[in-house]
Amino acid sequence: MKDMLRKLCLLPVAVTLAAAVQAQTAAPPVKMGLWKTTSTMTTSGFELPPDVAARMKAMGRSPGEPRTVNTLSCLTAEKWQKIFDPSQHNQKCQFTNRQQSSSGMSADMTCSSGAAHTSTGHMAMTYDSKEKMHGKFHMEVNSQSQPHPILIDNSFTGVYQGSDCQGISPDTPKVLP
Repeated sequence: MKDMLRKLCLLPVAVTLAAAVQAQTAAPPVKMGLWKTTSTMTTSGFELPPDVAARMKAMGRSPGEPRTVNTLSCLTAEKWQKIFDPSQHNQKCQFTNRQQSSSGMSADMTCSSGAAHTSTGHMAMTYDSKEKMHGKFHMEVNSQSQPHPILIDNSFTGVYQGSDCQGISPDTPKVLP
């Protein structure tokens, strides 16, 4: 369960940057190096088994309440070009209605990961400067294992921390406690 929540929390930033990569032909609009991202996500529509819901309540969390996750990630030029390629995550995504400028981007997306999951959504990201960005992401996930679509709403901010990635691999963001 924890791994699934971590993936859901990181998904919006990954998909947002994937859209940026696909739309980006020039140099990245932000600095390369260590980034701290704060992501607040709300999910609704999925049904948890009663025992999982009870454990979450015992930990002081209620299903459907916003969850904030802070991560550190190392962004390199190479990573900018390839890490967020949806095919590396067994996902096939198509981006439409892309708008790209030096100050931000937006896109609609449709993704699938096999026959079991499909999702559609919209994302928008603003590059406040080369050292700061923020955005919003909305996705509707349809899964054979859920009777209703899962709705994911996420808002995030990213702040450049410096050129030294402090040992954090570009392949593995670090989720902060």
